[in-house]
Amino acid sequence: MKLMQQFALPPDEIYRRSFATVDALLPAGIWSPEERHIICRIVHATGDPQLATAVRFKPEAISTGIAAFLRHASLFTDVHMVAAGIQKQWCEALDCTIQVLIAQDGLTDFAATAQITRSAAAVLKALPLLGGSVVVIGNAPTALLALLDALDEGRCEPPALIIGMPVGFIATCEAKDALWERPYPAITIKGTRGGSPVAAATVNALLDLARQRRTFGLPYE
Repeated sequence: MKLMQQFALPPDEIYRRSFATVDALLPAGIWSPEERHIICRIVHATGDPQLATAVRFKPEAISTGIAAFLRHASLFTDVHMVAAGIQKQWCEALDCTIQVLIAQDGLTDFAATAQITRSAAAVLKALPLLGGSVVVIGNAPTALLALLDALDEGRCEPPALIIGMPVGFIATCEAKDALWERPYPAITIKGTRGGSPVAAATVNALLDLARQRRTFGLPYE
């Protein structure tokens, strides 16, 4: 028997069984329904149930993010890989644009002059655009550090939501801890783990929740 005959299933059945498996793996009674929805997507995207307990939500982070998408807020990602994982049709349905910070022109010279990473330079160059938006950082901790420094210094208006999920071993924990210590609505992951799939899954879960809100006509403050 061929491998496809042994193991493959129709796409809809794969999707259904995958999320049913994730849901069965997660303990009950720990998270709100919205938090669990986001965590399910993160675990599904990574295949790592242990990530569930590492996800952290600031108070009002989910409601603020949903409200931002319902009012057609722009979505800024640090790198192309995060944007590639986002459900474009859901963004289009909510009339929300996706912009990739690292795609801006002139970053190499800017970064070299300032002696910072291109990811940090990308954030600094876009500061006037970030107020009220959803900012998603799934790669470089320096991008998150640059954003937080700018907010500390009053150089930009706060985003509606910061999804801070950089990955790595240098300045990653420090950047996410600094985000957690500040008052901004945020979703993050403890420790060195994170990355583009996790960040994109978080965005997709929020977009899905926003679509549900709009479909059923429920108010969201």
